[in-house]
Amino acid sequence: MEALKHILFEEQTLHSRHAEFPARFIAACNLRQLARANPRSMGLASISNLEKLMHDPHVLRHRQAFFLFREAAQTMTTIAMDNCPIVSEHTLATLRRLLRSTTGHAHRAATEAVGSLPVTLSRNHQPGADKQTAFPAVSFRQLAAQCGELTLARALFHGRSLTLPCHAGKRILVIKLARRDEAPDNLAAETWWMKTLRNRFSSLPVRFNIPEPLEIDGVTLFRLHDLPLAPPADQCCHPETIAIAYTAHQQYFAYANEPVHYQQSAELREVMVRNSWLFGHLAGQGIIHTAPIPLFHNRVQSERREDNGLYDWPLAGRLDQWLASCRHPNFGLSGLRDFEHFQASAISGEKLYWHLGAHILSLLLVAASYFRNRDKALRGLTAAGQPVDARFLFEETHLLELISDTLASYYQGFVGCDLPAGMPFDLGKLVSRMIEEMGVDRHMTEMLRLVDQRRMSEREFRRFLSGKGFSATQAAAIPKGEQDIALPTGPHLGGFNESISIPELIAATASMAATCVLGRYVRENASPKPIH
Repeated sequence: MEALKHILFEEQTLHSRHAEFPARFIAACNLRQLARANPRSMGLASISNLEKLMHDPHVLRHRQAFFLFREAAQTMTTIAMDNCPIVSEHTLATLRRLLRSTTGHAHRAATEAVGSLPVTLSRNHQPGADKQTAFPAVSFRQLAAQCGELTLARALFHGRSLTLPCHAGKRILVIKLARRDEAPDNLAAETWWMKTLRNRFSSLPVRFNIPEPLEIDGVTLFRLHDLPLAPPADQCCHPETIAIAYTAHQQYFAYANEPVHYQQSAELREVMVRNSWLFGHLAGQGIIHTAPIPLFHNRVQSERREDNGLYDWPLAGRLDQWLASCRHPNFGLSGLRDFEHFQASAISGEKLYWHLGAHILSLLLVAASYFRNRDKALRGLTAAGQPVDARFLFEETHLLELISDTLASYYQGFVGCDLPAGMPFDLGKLVSRMIEEMGVDRHMTEMLRLVDQRRMSEREFRRFLSGKGFSATQAAAIPKGEQDIALPTGPHLGGFNESISIPELIAATASMAATCVLGRYVRENASPKPIH
């Protein structure tokens, strides 16, 4: 009874229109502590009042509203995790509604609270502890002998990976070189993941052509010599030519968003749906691919920022060079790729939610980039300095169906059952906004700040400008360290140091990631009744 008195008092303050914001915030904090200590003292009326609070316009207008909403949303998840079935189910159903119905700070608070519900991931996929310390010298001929006859005339570098077609079967030999400043352990981890996934995930219900690493005398990391083709200088490869080698399906470098690979839209759908299922399924097994595509907020300042310029998607900042990020996605016709980015993790809560969101955001961006790739030359600014308008390249119905099927497949892979009740966001509005913002290159510039210029030598500065589209003459004429320099590096999603130009993209990502966690939580906790 004493606990109930305290709960009623805090609820009265929290829901009072006459109470000042600080008093309401303190009441929300106190209520969460009471819910944690006495979850079964909270009933259906408490949940109903908290749901109304998440839509309160007086709170929504306050600059610090997120913190109050966070306390309210976490109070609901606390109640859901430790209460009688009727109250728990009602609370989870309320949270599901909030994922779709809330906006702004309330939406972020609801999605992060739901996304932090505890789920169980496998702990059985940790990379081996033994590190290879010696790198035996191996000739190209020794590696080639394991693959049968190769077509040397078609040797080709994809970035730092040398590929050669094998005569037998639909296979290629891939030799991936370490970078100059890279720890060779990264490449060793990639071969470990290839072997592990081949052993444990060889009978999945969808196509996944997992590469097979080559070994010589029991090791997979070598110092190679006699390569048939020198690596590109801009890849900054290791001077000792340290590398791994593996055979892969001939479509390993066939990226998902390249129109040249498809005769009809159903083929693109199959590739996107299959890969999204793989990302979700492996994540559900505790195997996280940490880079479906590279996502940055600010590439130019990456060396001096604590976050290395990487994109923290819940903050909804400007997304740097979105089309460039989609140029080589780490999934395609053969399945997932770039195994060095796999990470074994038993994480739950906010970190898992963040990784699921990164997957979902990447899938949305790659889906949109497919339409822009129909005409890769059409981007940037016109001769008159106006943003290129490429909206005609998009097919709204096609994109809507592609996103719906892709995200439903991700949910099915992660949760293990079909997505109930459709998308947890307004899909039509999202697609319309994506076409409007991703089809017109409004944001093309970023700034090279004085502090970043001063960190460069004169030679590095000129080389940097040349790499950003300036001619040698233009680069030579720009004085170093005198003023900020505008760089035409877009298209970006949002202006420099501004928010993302499609906030609906982040909201949809958050709702979908939270829905995945909620679905997994409900399945693991065997709710006896469906949540509507």
